[in-house]
Amino acid sequence: MTRPRTNPLELSGEQMRLATQRVLDLLIEMTEGNHRCPASGGDLSAGCLKDVSRPPAEGPRELDDLLKIVRAAVDPSYQSAGPGYMAYIPSGGIFTSALAEFLACGLNRYTGKVKTAPALVALEESVLRWICDLFGFPAESQALLTSGGSMANLIALTTARTVHADGQVDRATLYIGDQGHGSLAKAARTAGISRDHIRVIRSDSALQLDTEHLKDCLTADRDAGLIPVCICATAGTTNSGTIDPLREIAGIARQFQVWFHVDGAYGGLFQLTERGRRRLTGIERADSITIDPHKTLFLPFGTGAVVVRSRELLRRTFSEPADYMHDIYGASDLDITAGLPDFDELSPELTRPFRGLRLWLPLHLHGVNAFAEQINEKLDLATIAFERLATDECFEVPWSPDLSVVVFRLRGRDDDVQLDFLNRINLTQRVLLSSTRIGGSIFLRLAILSVRTHFDRVNEALEIISQAARAYRSQ
Repeated sequence: MTRPRTNPLELSGEQMRLATQRVLDLLIEMTEGNHRCPASGGDLSAGCLKDVSRPPAEGPRELDDLLKIVRAAVDPSYQSAGPGYMAYIPSGGIFTSALAEFLACGLNRYTGKVKTAPALVALEESVLRWICDLFGFPAESQALLTSGGSMANLIALTTARTVHADGQVDRATLYIGDQGHGSLAKAARTAGISRDHIRVIRSDSALQLDTEHLKDCLTADRDAGLIPVCICATAGTTNSGTIDPLREIAGIARQFQVWFHVDGAYGGLFQLTERGRRRLTGIERADSITIDPHKTLFLPFGTGAVVVRSRELLRRTFSEPADYMHDIYGASDLDITAGLPDFDELSPELTRPFRGLRLWLPLHLHGVNAFAEQINEKLDLATIAFERLATDECFEVPWSPDLSVVVFRLRGRDDDVQLDFLNRINLTQRVLLSSTRIGGSIFLRLAILSVRTHFDRVNEALEIISQAARAYRSQ
């Protein structure tokens, strides 16, 4: 008779409490220390790299020892959750969302099908319905939580391809502004659209998509027997935070009977504010929208979303029956869960994490207004930064910010100097900026979006920038 053995992978209640407390203590310590840590992280030591690169041992190791390795591995990384991080597009990673994710991972429930976790699917769907309503989408619309904007763009573009060029993908064409995100072209190619059929639409002097060039390209492709599938506009470009003329592009999409997708990964959730809604006019006419709650709702990385005007079009694109799933398909018309979606039928994912809790808990716990207030603060801070830089003769500041990214460069200096200037700023370790290339020239970007970035750090950043700029006057 086989004797029962202790399972080393299962912890007792007391062991779980002790392990959880140790992990939480470390997380609290590091989160509280965000304000003091260097913005671009510490130096990577050979010892740290050696520790993290070891393969797992045959036997167990102490949790405290392993947490020390994790602690050391975090230090030489960009402080993307800190107040000085103003590079690329920041992500706050609020603590209450991390707690929700810890709970969701511990529960480990499958939410791809309604029948497997009906109330949890309803919980997630309630947040998704809130997102649809935020953009004025109709009752038949559907939002989905994704791993990020890249997957959201892929879902939207694949749906557009299915609607307009199913079985004729070799003739499908797509239209992206030259300031559009790289994930759009990648999504198009993944969806089977030829690289030669991806049209890059030039920008005007305001860095907005040029609508006359767009119409010319659409007309030429249609006349050549190709199938225009999707126009991709951007609500907050990564380069400069610029919002394309969404209302005008929506009219062009309707005129040419083409899918209208808005990549609002960075800027879409400024819709929560009055200023944002004014600047995003036209987004409500989109066929699909990408948003990233891990940006503008300050949630942990891995929280994107796509909003599509028709749930049925998602189902037509991604639903795929399987014999082994037949006993958990759908619900009867009399079931109280009727109307809830089977998420696996609406996206490429069959196995998916329970993403809803990381959004649901913070929104209910803090209230929507708390998020809107933070977003409004970032708009105010960007205005302050723009006005300070624009009135300083040291700088060229060609574009006023639509949202919370301010783009500038040293006046009359070449690109090598601009990059050296950026390096001097970042060497202070109090702030981390990034650069980009616009119109062939290097510009610096001040991206203000972290939930922990407030006036004190923006003011300090502007002083650092000013001091670094004046150092060139004596040269």
